[in-house]
Amino acid sequence: MIENEIRIKASLVAGEQEEYTSDFVVHGIYFGEGDPEQGGRHWNFTRNLGEDDEGVCTVKEIQQVTVYGGIIRFTLARDSVTCEFDEEAAEETGVRKLLIDYNIDDDTWRSLLKQAKFVFDGEEYFEVTS
Repeated sequence: MIENEIRIKASLVAGEQEEYTSDFVVHGIYFGEGDPEQGGRHWNFTRNLGEDDEGVCTVKEIQQVTVYGGIIRFTLARDSVTCEFDEEAAEETGVRKLLIDYNIDDDTWRSLLKQAKFVFDGEEYFEVTS
């Protein structure tokens, strides 16, 4: 069953990069509400822009779903994210529209914005709003 929309209030918000080797760097933005082992919900969007780039990877934690591509709209704002999936990705993730609200400090916002620009590099559906 596909839910039309899910809204979470993320208490964990991060924009990070992990360098596994000099040419394998994973950029990511991470959002979490509660403990995923106790019914909490976590959504991660990552990408490696190197030669192994498979596009944007969406992970619904804990390792419930991993999908490459399938996003038709991703809007990043200072206090929220809206992510809409195409029909195939909606079937995989169980949701058509993901709404994530958060309250973050300026440093977290800067790192979130920086990493989001890497994750969604070249993706026409990506938008940043004020």
